[in-house]
Amino acid sequence: MTLSAPAGYSSSDLVFQEDFSGTTLSSYWHTYLTSNAANGWAWNSNGSGGSGMGNQNNAEYDMPSQVSVSNGMLDLTAIRQPVNGIAGGTPYTFPVTSGSVTSYNNFEFNGGYLQISMKAPSGDGAWPALWLLPGAGAGSSGDNFEIDMQEGGMLGSGPANQNFAWHLHTPSGTFGGVVNTGVDLTADFHTYAIDWQPGKSITWYLDGKQVGQVTSAQAPIPNEPMELMLSNTVANSSTSGWHTALDSSTPSTMQMQIDSIQLYQKAGSGETVKGANVTPGTPTTPTVTPAVTQATASPSTGIEHAGDVITLSLAFNEAVTVTGTPTLSLNDGNVATYAGGSGTSTLTFKTTVAATDTNTSALAITGVNLPSGAAIKDASGVAANLSGAVKTFTGLQIDPVLPAVTQATAAPGTGIEHAGDVITLSLGFNEAVTVTGTPTLSLNDGNVATYAGGSGTSTLTFKTTVAATDTNTSALAITGVNLPSGTAIKDASGVAANLSGAVKTFTGLQIDPVLPAVTQATAAPGTGTEHVGDTITLALGFNEAVTVTGTPTLSLNDGGTATYAGGSGTSTLTFTTTVASTNTATSALAITGVNLSSGAAIKDASGVAANLAGAVKTFSGLQIDPTSTTPTTPTTPTTPPPDVVTPVLTIADDSLWVAGRGGTVDLGTKVTTTDSNDVVTVHITGLPKYETITDKLDGRTFSGKDITLTAAQVDSGLTLTSTYRGGGHPVATLTMTASAKDPSTGAVATAAPQTITVTDPRPTTTTTTSSHDHHSATGHQVVATTAASPTTSQAIEPADHQPTAAAIAGLASRGFALLQQHFDPSARTLATASADPIVAADHPSATGTAMASLASQSFALLNQYLAGHTGQVDPGQIIAAVSQGTGWAHDALLARPQH
Repeated sequence: MTLSAPAGYSSSDLVFQEDFSGTTLSSYWHTYLTSNAANGWAWNSNGSGGSGMGNQNNAEYDMPSQVSVSNGMLDLTAIRQPVNGIAGGTPYTFPVTSGSVTSYNNFEFNGGYLQISMKAPSGDGAWPALWLLPGAGAGSSGDNFEIDMQEGGMLGSGPANQNFAWHLHTPSGTFGGVVNTGVDLTADFHTYAIDWQPGKSITWYLDGKQVGQVTSAQAPIPNEPMELMLSNTVANSSTSGWHTALDSSTPSTMQMQIDSIQLYQKAGSGETVKGANVTPGTPTTPTVTPAVTQATASPSTGIEHAGDVITLSLAFNEAVTVTGTPTLSLNDGNVATYAGGSGTSTLTFKTTVAATDTNTSALAITGVNLPSGAAIKDASGVAANLSGAVKTFTGLQIDPVLPAVTQATAAPGTGIEHAGDVITLSLGFNEAVTVTGTPTLSLNDGNVATYAGGSGTSTLTFKTTVAATDTNTSALAITGVNLPSGTAIKDASGVAANLSGAVKTFTGLQIDPVLPAVTQATAAPGTGTEHVGDTITLALGFNEAVTVTGTPTLSLNDGGTATYAGGSGTSTLTFTTTVASTNTATSALAITGVNLSSGAAIKDASGVAANLAGAVKTFSGLQIDPTSTTPTTPTTPTTPPPDVVTPVLTIADDSLWVAGRGGTVDLGTKVTTTDSNDVVTVHITGLPKYETITDKLDGRTFSGKDITLTAAQVDSGLTLTSTYRGGGHPVATLTMTASAKDPSTGAVATAAPQTITVTDPRPTTTTTTSSHDHHSATGHQVVATTAASPTTSQAIEPADHQPTAAAIAGLASRGFALLQQHFDPSARTLATASADPIVAADHPSATGTAMASLASQSFALLNQYLAGHTGQVDPGQIIAAVSQGTGWAHDALLARPQH
């Protein structure tokens, strides 16, 4: 390219110009490395004209054969060809043969503006060097200074083809740096320059823009004649820590091209030059034959697939003009079509990979096509030499087929799968793939399917075993493919497969891992005293939706029953009972069992019968008093301001439990107000991080220790979900406060806070073992429970044995002794606090129905009072009951556990 005078200089300041005209090197240059310290002799000569740096950090050894001049350019060509040289004073075989030139004692200068037009070589290890060392005119200074105009490629952290390295080496140390220019310096010619003011400063430029400077305030600046050195250096692979170095991807040929050198010095500056060849004001530009000097590809490496676009660029040694539409032939069977660049020194061509292209490990340009009327010429009309366009792009693969999942199947394909069942999932690909590591599939039931086999084929299999903790789903689905660290699914070319096609829903393949069971029992009202004619609604919450056939009933400890009222198809069934005058007074109503008459059933959607043991519960504070119809006078609430009404918050059950790992329970809360204009909200605190609350109004889920809900959200129904996965029994206390705000006055009325305790998971009943009357039996241990735990139903199984009188008396005495633990001798009453359930185990061996009947009477009566009865009872009443011997065994005081 033609260089023009730099800023601050004019053509009259030009004192030296080298344009490498002709085909031979001018007399200014030696084809070996030398310097002042070597007194002009070749460095580390091998006796055959060669020279080198003398160490193994450099992969190259320079030979005159690699220096040539043609088409107005100096070519320094590095080739991957071993050559014998000298390293460390001993013979050494270098892997690369390269070229260099120096101007020692022919062209030397002290100061001025030196600019060089160079196209840098491309490839790992490329280390183009434009540098200056003391010349013959420096006397006996030795090599005390070194100026590096450009020493890029192997230095810096940016892309190697964009690095600009500038340095000044002095007796006081090295100064300079590395700049990431953001420009591919290997794609075209660029102008590298220094403005050297002897003893004062050196400033570095790239394409006329300053990139670095060192002044005398920082370091000593050379003030002596220096020679110019141009070398195509290559960093050796044996050197660690460099940015790039010689490796398997380094091209077999790397060419460093220089087409012009100019030196400007101002008259009267005191700057000197030896070898000046320009009369001020008469610089000339030699004639240049247009030719392709380089071919590049973008991207230059990687694997390209169908639809990917590749840009190929041809760089010329001068600007060229294009007519028509030239194309490039490619070795994948496709062509690249001319895209632009006419009038510049770089033409671009584009190709789009087609599905019909040939798979190739290295894309190559095999020729340039000029259809009729097409031409590439310079401004003089000279046709360009296009032979340099032929090039192979090592590392740029063409693989038109992208591996991808085309099908996902399941075996079995339909049906209902339960805990323990194994499902095989298969992914079909459009080509064979190889698996490394262990991929997994994420499933919408919360489980995963683990890779089982198929590597090297076009079908991979995965297996999953339904777990009891899986989520019930009507259609199993693959929601994603997981590739842990080190795991991959690739084709033979190493291309990672597109796995998006693995996502699929298998309609008709249901997952039902959970056995339906009662998780909660609530009553409405939850507290108070109910009289004859009052209706009580009892609700059983299940862990999934259940379907009811027939008419189930609930046995109650007041002698009544609650009859199924509705809820089939949901997770909550309701039962109602009306207090009758014949009911037994009780201080705490209790469900003692669920009755399924002939034809009655409670099952889930899969037809699995529900476990009803959780229905047994005592509702502390809900009294039954059939002898009086006078309701208890409610506590007078705090009188709110006249323009706002205190809302009423109703809680069906203030002690709940919920199973972790996704279990749910209905909070059973409602809020009402008599003033429809008030804005009513419920503030909830104390919700732990492993629990959330979801309303049934809009399905919103709330979390955190401080949340506020609207009345509509509360009345729609609130479901608490637990994800607790620990091994403890955490108990959370939720504090709920209802507030009303008058929208006009802003007045606020707040009801008294109420609490709900939620236990997660359900505590386990404990037993102890003791020995009595030479028979092994489980001792009756009183187990402490909290309001959060539903009363565990107790079953007394009469043994079909013949009792003895002593045995009968012994059982009666044991039952009475247990009851006495809760008897207050001073008041002759039973303790009124809520009693704890007594776990009854197998009775000692006996015979006869009398013993079984008396045992049932004793333990039934004991369990009834210890489950929460609070009335006054004379101990003689128990003895009388025992002495009667019949009738008690048929009372619905206990519910048999559902096994």
